This record gives sequence, C-alpha cells and structure tokens, in this order.
Amino acid sequence: MNDLDELKTLLFGAEKEVLDSIQQRVQLPEARAADIAAVLPEAIRLRHREDDELIDSLRDPVGRSMRDAIHDSPDEFADVLYPVMGPAIRKSIAQAMRTFSEQINRTLEHSLTLKGLKWRVHAARAGVPFADYVIQRSLLYRIEQAYLISRENGLLINHVHHEASHIKDSDAVSAMFTAIQDFVKESFSPDRTGRLETADMGDFTLWAVHGPHALLVCVIRGVPPRSLRADLSRILEQIHFRLGDALRDYSGDTASVTGIEEDLQRCLQFEAAQPAMAEKKSINWPAIIIVLLLVAVMAYGAWLTWQNSLERDRLAAVLDDTPGLYVANMEKVNDHFVLHGLRDPLAASLPEIARQAGLQPEQLQGDLRPYRSLDESIVLQRIRQQLQPEDGVSVSLVEGGTVLISGTASQRWLTGTRQKVAATDFGLPIRMGEIAAAEWPGLLARASELNGTRFYFSENTNLSPASVQALTGFTDEAQALATAAENIGASLTVRITGHTDGIGSLEINERLANERANFIVGRLREAGIAAMPEAAAEQAAQLDTGNNAEMRSATAEVTLLPPGR
Repeated sequence: MNDLDELKTLLFGAEKEVLDSIQQRVQLPEARAADIAAVLPEAIRLRHREDDELIDSLRDPVGRSMRDAIHDSPDEFADVLYPVMGPAIRKSIAQAMRTFSEQINRTLEHSLTLKGLKWRVHAARAGVPFADYVIQRSLLYRIEQAYLISRENGLLINHVHHEASHIKDSDAVSAMFTAIQDFVKESFSPDRTGRLETADMGDFTLWAVHGPHALLVCVIRGVPPRSLRADLSRILEQIHFRLGDALRDYSGDTASVTGIEEDLQRCLQFEAAQPAMAEKKSINWPAIIIVLLLVAVMAYGAWLTWQNSLERDRLAAVLDDTPGLYVANMEKVNDHFVLHGLRDPLAASLPEIARQAGLQPEQLQGDLRPYRSLDESIVLQRIRQQLQPEDGVSVSLVEGGTVLISGTASQRWLTGTRQKVAATDFGLPIRMGEIAAAEWPGLLARASELNGTRFYFSENTNLSPASVQALTGFTDEAQALATAAENIGASLTVRITGHTDGIGSLEINERLANERANFIVGRLREAGIAAMPEAAAEQAAQLDTGNNAEMRSATAEVTLLPPGR
C-alpha cells in the first residue's frame, strides 16, 4: 500500500465500509425482501392517503386474483358466504312479507268506514295512493330516510330510504342541511359551538345525531319517542367504531366506507303504529261481508283447483295404463284436455279413455300422430287382426313373451296361418304346437268306427259272402279316411291280424293266420291304401285254440296319428 492508498483509507475508510455493506445488502434478495416487508404496510397507508392511484393500480390484479380464486374454488367461497347469505335473505323476505301484510290489514280496516271514505278523498286530493295515506295516518312514527354526512366537509357518505318514500336528490338534501347547520352556528352561536339537533317540517321531523367525524340525519314521520335518539346514537357509535379513520379522511370515495348501508338500514326498522282505541267500536258489517265473500271466492277457487288436479291425476293414471299411447304433453284448454303425442291405431280411442277417467267424451281431444307400438298387448292385437282366428281358436300371450295359438281350426286356416307365421315378423315369437284341425274329432270318430272290423272266412282264405261285401265297404271308407287325414297332416295306420280255430297243428294254423292277414292286406293294397305315403298296411298272425268257427277271421286295427307325428 502506497502513501496515497493509506491516505484514502484514513480519510474514507469508514464510508467505504458502509458503501460495501449497502452494496452487499442490495445484492442479496432475502435482505431486500426483508427491508421492503418492514416498510410496505406504512408505505401503502401513506400512498393511499395521497390519492387513488394505489387503488387503481391494485384493482385489476386483486380483482383478477379474486375471480380466479372463486372460479377455482367456488365451493369454499359458497361455504364462507352461506352463514351470511341465508339469514340475510330470510330476514329480508320476512320483513317484506310482514310489511306487506300490515299494509293490507290497515287498508282493509279503513277501506269501508266513514273515516276510510274521508281518507280516500284526502288521498285523491294529495295525489298519493290510498294505501300510503292509510299508513301515514295510522303510524305513530316511522323513519322515512337516513343520511350519513361528513362533519369535515359536508359530503354525503351514504343514504337509505323507506320503499314508500318519495326521494329527491340525496346530495342536494345533504348540502342544504349542511348549509342550514352552518347558518345556525353563524347566527345563533357566537362561539360556533352550537349545533342543530331537531327541526320540524309539517308532518316530518328531522333529527340530527352528531358524532366525532359524521352526523346521522333521520327524516321521521310522526312523533318519535325520546328513547329513539339513544337507539340512533348507538348505531352511529358502531359506525365510528368500525370506520373512524375512514370517516375522518372521507373525501368522496365510497369504497373507503363499505358496509355503511347495512347500518343505516337498521334505522329504517324503527316504527310504531297507532295504539288501538280503548272504547268499544261498532261492528263493521260491510267489511265483514266483503271479507267473507273474498274467503268464499278463494275457497271456491281452491276447490276448483283441487278438482282440476284430481281430474288431471286420474287422466294421467289412465293414460299411463293405456298401451299403444305415448303422450308428450297434456294441457287443459277451457274445460277440456288436449293431448299431444303418438297413438297406435289399435290403442283405445279417446272417448273410451275419457270414460275410464270419468270425463265426458268431448272433454278429451288429441293431436296424436299414428305410430306402430311395440307394447306386447298391442302386438297381440295386431297378430289377431292379421291372422283372423276362427271360432275355437285362442291366441294368447304366455310367459316369456311368446304367443300361443291353441284350440281347433279348419285345415285351410291352419295352412294359411302357418305360411303367414313363417313369412312374417310379428314382433313376438309364435308357437302353434297346441292347435288341432277342426276335422280331427270327426276323423277320430270315423277311425273308431272302422277299428275292430272283423272279416270271416268260410275255409282257408276264402271270405264268406257277407265279408266280401264288408271288405269292399271297409276299403272304400279307409281310403276316404286316409285321404282326409292326409289333408290335415295326419296319417292312417291299418294293422290286420289273422285268426284260426283250434283244428289242425300249430304250424298249419300259424301259416293259415298269416295267409288270411296277407289276403286282407293284398285287397287293401289293390284299393290303393298301401300307396299312401304315410299309410301302411301291416299284418300279423295270431294263433287261437279251440274249435270255434267264429275265430276263422281277420281283424282290422285302424289308428290315426295326429299331425306332426
């Protein structure tokens, strides 16, 4: 270190250390953040007092942050606001309904009396509604308006008024009251310490409640009690307790004094009605009669509404139970119902539905477009309509959604129905296994008559003269029966059994029994019975013992097999 450096150290050593320390502090982010955090609240407060630029600068980022937070977590904000919003809404609705009820009661009470007629005349002359005039005359007192005015500069901070009050420019009213206040101080208070607290203006009384930084001015209709001033003073004290600094520095920015309106609304809740007259009043018969008439009209209207509701419910129930009908909309026009929707041509008609619902046919009309319903009962009706079942045929719906056709019908109808079922999709499966041809009982009777026919032989395989004729008749009848059975899908089976008497050996008798059976079978085949596709003449030999000419014969066993066997 040379002399010059040593001289610099002696002269500026302390300052250099300070500068180095400042430079090091500026370069550290943690240190800068700690320094800014220490002075930031005071800096914001001082900058806010100067002008509104800080508010303008923070409005957009803060607003956007709040919007994003609400958008990202709406449930959290809803949970936070729920304890406040619910009671506030209920209280507001309850107060409005109570006020409305009181107004109606007062109006009805005074509407048909001599006093009421007199008040109607006065209300018409004053140009105000009769209900408002009744309230004005029946109230002991009510706070119509409340103004909160700054004592520092006379600016209006906030203003509320009763819903029935007629309001002028609130800023102009505030300025005029401030001017009157200053006039009273200048004219009647030499030391300027006096203040205006009460002023009477016709039906209204102005009360001014003074606070450190603001005064509460209330416009009261009627004669208020002295205790009301204490209530108003408590409201003003609560406002100063929450917003004392903001009221002191108020310069016209209402954003700095939020929540004032809720406090002022409490002032409007102070009101009292005229006490009832102690003496006995006469009965107001006109009012009672009108009230009874109104009650009767309302009761009749409620009864009509109830009846209409019952009719609609009955009709809706019938419509729900009616297959093939889809109602998109039902409306009542005058004294009849109008349906809009879809209806299958096979569904119940509108007059029938009306009768089921207890209505007259003309009370039910419809704008219903046709459609093809898939309801099982409608599909079953459609099947019956297309198949046209004969008498004795049952078309029913069984478990599993299958249509069962049973009973008896002609072969012609059966053949046509089977063709339709095979070629047409009816929407439901159809089973015809339990239906028989109408001719079947007659064929069974004819087969029963032929069954057991016996043909007798004089000797060997020579038929007796009577049996020759019997065989011819049997052959003709069997051939006709086989043809009729084939027409309905059935088949005829003829079994011939030969018999002999007991004369001769067993071997000879067995051979002779077979010859006699084959003889009858041959005659049947010659008649064409054996040519039937499903009819076969069968033979069997049976040996009988004993000397009995009755056993020299052959027996025919005729059997009918039903269709499908």
